[in-house]
Amino acid sequence: MYTVCEQKIDRIETRLENIEALLRDSPHQPIPAPATRTTQYHSIFLSTVDTGTTSTPDFGTPDAGSVFGSNSVITQQTSFANELIEDVMQRNSLQDVDPRMSEALANLRQIMELQRQSPITYGPRFPLQQILPPGGLRQLEMPPIDVVVSLLKGIKSSTPGLFTFLCYFFAIKDFSKLCRQVYFPTEDFSDAVFIIVNIGLYYLFLECLPEGHNSYLHTARINLETALANINLFMPTTIENIQALLLGSFYATDVCRPLVAWQLNTAATLMCQMAGFHRKNSYVMHGPEEADTRAILFWHTYMVDKAMSIRLGRASVIQDLEIDIPRSFNFHGNLSLETRALTATWLRGASFQSRVYEQLLCPAALARPTTEIAERARLLAHECHQIEIEAKESRELAIASLEKMKTSPLVDIYVKGDQVQLLSTMTLIYQAIPAPEGSRSRICDECIETARRATYAHLECIGSLQNNAFARTSYIHRNLVLTPFAPFFILFCYIIETLATEDLELLQEFSTSIQGCDNASAATAKLAKLCRVISDVAALYVEAKSHQQGDAMEDIGGEFDTYLSQLGFLPVADQTVDDNVRVDNMPVLVEDPQVSQVTDWMSGSRNWFGLLDYDVSQIGEHDQQQI
Repeated sequence: MYTVCEQKIDRIETRLENIEALLRDSPHQPIPAPATRTTQYHSIFLSTVDTGTTSTPDFGTPDAGSVFGSNSVITQQTSFANELIEDVMQRNSLQDVDPRMSEALANLRQIMELQRQSPITYGPRFPLQQILPPGGLRQLEMPPIDVVVSLLKGIKSSTPGLFTFLCYFFAIKDFSKLCRQVYFPTEDFSDAVFIIVNIGLYYLFLECLPEGHNSYLHTARINLETALANINLFMPTTIENIQALLLGSFYATDVCRPLVAWQLNTAATLMCQMAGFHRKNSYVMHGPEEADTRAILFWHTYMVDKAMSIRLGRASVIQDLEIDIPRSFNFHGNLSLETRALTATWLRGASFQSRVYEQLLCPAALARPTTEIAERARLLAHECHQIEIEAKESRELAIASLEKMKTSPLVDIYVKGDQVQLLSTMTLIYQAIPAPEGSRSRICDECIETARRATYAHLECIGSLQNNAFARTSYIHRNLVLTPFAPFFILFCYIIETLATEDLELLQEFSTSIQGCDNASAATAKLAKLCRVISDVAALYVEAKSHQQGDAMEDIGGEFDTYLSQLGFLPVADQTVDDNVRVDNMPVLVEDPQVSQVTDWMSGSRNWFGLLDYDVSQIGEHDQQQI
């Protein structure tokens, strides 16, 4: 017994010596004052710099320099955390208890280290783009004309699919005519026509080509990516040029190139504004059909511009106060009712997302007092509920009609996915409202409930797309990456703070649902890996904290706490709070009026999804090898 006590004392002394050494080496680190009765929230995610906005026009060369180079506080905190982690990883007790615990901690350490590195950004680059041959785009090989003619004839007698909807959405009235210009050129055709034709063929092949003919799809994709990578953003303002830019932006979103999508859409936006597409007086000289086309194209640029505010951390290019045309799409043809109902919902939803960024997430908003941010969030949450009700009605109308027509499952991505996006945005809003004083979690009840709803909606939606690999991948790009899936972050933090096993199961279901897409794109592979690693960390953390018996398991729980608090997932709990106010051995959180906890909390959430812009190839590799 005496020997055991001596060993414990020696271990304590060793730890104290390590802490003293770390403090000597890091004299400027902010240390929470132990005498306060408030909770200090420390996070390395304090920077409002979004990793998705740091790319340069350089083709193929990653950006240089650290994203934290201008923020010495973040650099110091990250350095201090890494020194603590070095000490943690050298302790033999972790390996002795459970190697999985050590691997989980190692993964957390690697995630922290990513925050000190520059994101991998390659400018407007596509994976299949080629060097432009002498003679330009006209020298690129096109898919066989007989295949194209056969498919175009077939779609006239078949149920409408994604290709048909694209023609409606982008006001392409005669796709066959454009194909003739490219395949049988009697005169030079524009780059815009080449882009429209190849993007159209890409989606046509995606739906209609039989198995074994993927080479045609590949050819169309090479052509469109090469053309988009070499597009002249200063080309004349014409309907065709705007259509080409918008289709390029649509495609870039599908293949998870959000920054490229934003660049192409911004070019289209500027063209629309220069031509006065957003002003009533410019429509006087045009007939009704052309006026409708101009309005359709403008509102598409508007939707993309607004919807990308949160993902890229950028204010909208288009100012609402400059617009005086009706907020509606005047589609013509058999699908006008369905497309009009859907786009009206999308239009309002995109505008709302932009206001969420402006009022809650932009640097100016985050600098406001916590009480003001929370009040803004409550007003936005109320409006979001109203949008949800309207969106549900429009969605049900569209789905009922589309099911009768037996449309392509690819259409479901754009019809059903908007519910997931809206609930994810609502989760972000509620994240700005602090939990009542004395709560076990800093997450308010409305936020965690919305996060659960969003996750269940996602599971239902992705479950219906299991038989179509492209539909599944495109859904992930549009609804989990383009609009960052905040519910995952919320669920994880709530689990860490409360050890909620039901939410842990839900988190693991989400992680499982997106596995298997590793080869679809770099973004899906990164998202799948990060979600797997984080859900494993959550499971091991709950296990460690729920079975804290003996010094070794207490060490494990403490090490997890150190990592997670530095990453912004877990607040540093006040150690002076009376044990009588603790519930289920979980620390009660007390708000510090001097610390803008909501600001740090929301910045951490947004920048957490910025990890998708980093190289995460080494994270979790040892886990997979062990399995």
